[in-house]
Amino acid sequence: MRLPVDIDGSRGEGGGQILRTSLALAILTGRKLRMKRIRAGRKRPGLQRQHLACVRAAAELCGATVSEVDVGSQDLVFAPGTEWPQELRIDIGTAGSTTLVIQTILLPALRAPHPVRAVITGGTHNPLCPPFDFLDRVFLPHLRAMGADVTLTLEKIGVMPDGGGRVVMETKPSTLKPTAIVEAGRVIARRATAIVASLPRHIAERELACAQERLDQPRCEVIELPEAGPHNLFMCEVELESGARELCTSHGRKGYPAEDVADDALDELEDYLEAGVPVGEYLADQLLLPMAVAGGGRFRTLPGLSLHATTNIETIQAFLDLPIRFDGDTVVINDWA
Repeated sequence: MRLPVDIDGSRGEGGGQILRTSLALAILTGRKLRMKRIRAGRKRPGLQRQHLACVRAAAELCGATVSEVDVGSQDLVFAPGTEWPQELRIDIGTAGSTTLVIQTILLPALRAPHPVRAVITGGTHNPLCPPFDFLDRVFLPHLRAMGADVTLTLEKIGVMPDGGGRVVMETKPSTLKPTAIVEAGRVIARRATAIVASLPRHIAERELACAQERLDQPRCEVIELPEAGPHNLFMCEVELESGARELCTSHGRKGYPAEDVADDALDELEDYLEAGVPVGEYLADQLLLPMAVAGGGRFRTLPGLSLHATTNIETIQAFLDLPIRFDGDTVVINDWA
């Protein structure tokens, strides 16, 4: 019998990533999770609605037994089961991030003995979380290269403050294999998207004008959501000849010029390109778990791992006995060459 894993949610950056990684690995390893001080490092500690949705989705995915939890709960006991439904429907009930729910259940769903379809309702493009586009166009290509059979479909965009977006995740049984992501290369495609929800179109047009000035012939798109919001966000992305991608996002706020919103994301993208690496800061954090589950891997990223990433490494190593080291600009998992 494998021993339970005790996780202190106040460690490191003290946020929700510790919970999501722990839930995924509890299912994948079949080990009971005992977690305390959940999100102790946040202004509103404990489980919030989107975190409860992660717990619910993880429990439904495997038929887990879960201690009684509610908004604000800081303690959790999660005992994974062996029942795998073919379909899940999770409604966050707020603009909480659908992509973070997907991050929780995606890798375990690949281990199911049959295809899994999950419909998640909530926010798809909200601050402090990766937007759907990042998950779909930056993260998933690498996961598929590792052997994952997964498709994401954005059926409806959901933004602050109400959410109401809908994402469908479909997986087939897959085994991940180690991989190396070390080459960058020149930029072969550029893209900029501005979303305005119940706001004037000229805001989006001004943001895209900044992209056209700073990027070389980007593909530009305005998305108007007249029945949502009010909210504005701007996304800019690049594809490199190696197949690597990066997408940077910024969100508008009252009194902040549209040009500054665009420049925030464009500056971040420029820093990434100047570094000459294939993996950006946020992708580095997200690649750690699938590579660890695959048994190894390596990738080049920006110098200096974020606290978010180093905390994620500590959480992974609480479940899996494998070395993860950072040499210069390269993360190496299980000494994979």
